[in-house]
Amino acid sequence: MLQRLTAVILTVYTLLVLGFFLFGGATDYTSFIAFFGHPAMKAASSIAVLATIGHSWVGLWTIGTDYIQPGHWGLPDYADKIRLGYQVGCLAVMGVYFLAAMIAIW
Repeated sequence: MLQRLTAVILTVYTLLVLGFFLFGGATDYTSFIAFFGHPAMKAASSIAVLATIGHSWVGLWTIGTDYIQPGHWGLPDYADKIRLGYQVGCLAVMGVYFLAAMIAIW
């Protein structure tokens, strides 16, 4: 459910940005800055970043639970610890992505 909801959010955001570029909004630097600097667009961009993180988490979690299991690929009995490390690493990367995006947006 989360992945479908985030996909819809990202689609709407993509169409919004494409509309800006395709229909003459991005004619110069000033209009570009005005569009992306508007508080509503900053909020939309922040929501899109959160949707990207949520969307990727579902996919990465699924990969971890499907492929990092004891017995798969010759993994030893401590595959659960490997999977936990993988998931913590994914969350750390997503945290850095979130912080960098929020600094860039706001």
